[in-house]
Amino acid sequence: MMRFIPRLPVNDHKMTLLYRFYMTLIVVNALALGIDFFSERYDNAAIEFTVIVALIAGLWYLVRYQHLSISAYIFLFILSTALFTLIYINSFATMSVVFVLLLPLTTLLFIRLRYSLLLTILLFTVMAGLLYMEFLNNPENPLVQNPRALFNLAYTALIIYIFGLLYHFSIIKTFDELDASNRQKEMLLKEVHHRVKNNLNVIASIIGLQANRTEGKGKEQLRLSKTRIESIAMVHEMLYQCDDFEYIDFHAYMKQLSVLLLGMFSNQKKIKIAIDAKEMKVPLEVMLQLGIIANELLTNSIKYAFDHDGGTVTLALKHDENGYRFTCRDNGRGVEAPEALLRNNSLGVKLVHLCVKQLKGTLTLTSSQGLEYSIIFDGH
Repeated sequence: MMRFIPRLPVNDHKMTLLYRFYMTLIVVNALALGIDFFSERYDNAAIEFTVIVALIAGLWYLVRYQHLSISAYIFLFILSTALFTLIYINSFATMSVVFVLLLPLTTLLFIRLRYSLLLTILLFTVMAGLLYMEFLNNPENPLVQNPRALFNLAYTALIIYIFGLLYHFSIIKTFDELDASNRQKEMLLKEVHHRVKNNLNVIASIIGLQANRTEGKGKEQLRLSKTRIESIAMVHEMLYQCDDFEYIDFHAYMKQLSVLLLGMFSNQKKIKIAIDAKEMKVPLEVMLQLGIIANELLTNSIKYAFDHDGGTVTLALKHDENGYRFTCRDNGRGVEAPEALLRNNSLGVKLVHLCVKQLKGTLTLTSSQGLEYSIIFDGH
């Protein structure tokens, strides 16, 4: 069952808390379902199974649309309906009575206080109605025959709610402090990445100016160094432009890198770069290494793989339970001895090997219809 439950893709504190409430109640009802089924309490088991299905649907809605208050109302409706049904069919001989007392407290963090108070009044009104129905249908029930027990029940509910309000206000203050602290840290991180990106671009510009004043092989080496620095700068640029400081969009990064390299090295060749990794997020440290690798491999393919007719270079990234698989393949002329390329003593090849080592991966190169570099690594 659990593998069908989606994960929450956001870092909002309240959203994460509601997500955990859903997950916890799914597990609790699954355990209760097993106990009631083997105890032959099939009516209870049927209700708990229905609750599990409804909670999974509500959890899907939370993750899919991320509407906090609506998801909270769905959560409360599912639980209150299930609890009152269990109370009624079991004639109040169930722990669900206690859970109804605690249920209003779950509303406090997700909806406005006045709505929470109205819901509390509504829930206790329904409870009082069920007690009255129990008195009419089963006047011999010990609970309805014991005014002191009823008074203690109402008194306990009031005390729980008052303490819940106090706890709520302290939690809200903590959340506000955390949010303020997180916003400050995000601003500082963005500023750091922005400054790093600017400093790298300044270095790249200086190298570019030096390349313009240089001729021959030295000019080409300086241009390559410039693109290597810019490939790293692009990672920091993407970090300060988004709210996620841990993961980089692989497709967006490679598209930006492709535009840069085609503009610098294509020399009017009709070269197309295809990227097969939509909606793939990659950890920052991994993306830094892949950026350097992709820069070297794309540059080689653009410069050497094609005749004037051009061709296509494909960058692909796949991820499964075994890790990542990054491939860079072109449909160019290829080479007769691809393994010799991996033993080349050039700086570009050394950089690729170094980055693969940093990723703790393995690199293979084949040449059937062009060249295909394949790197397998776990990404941890």
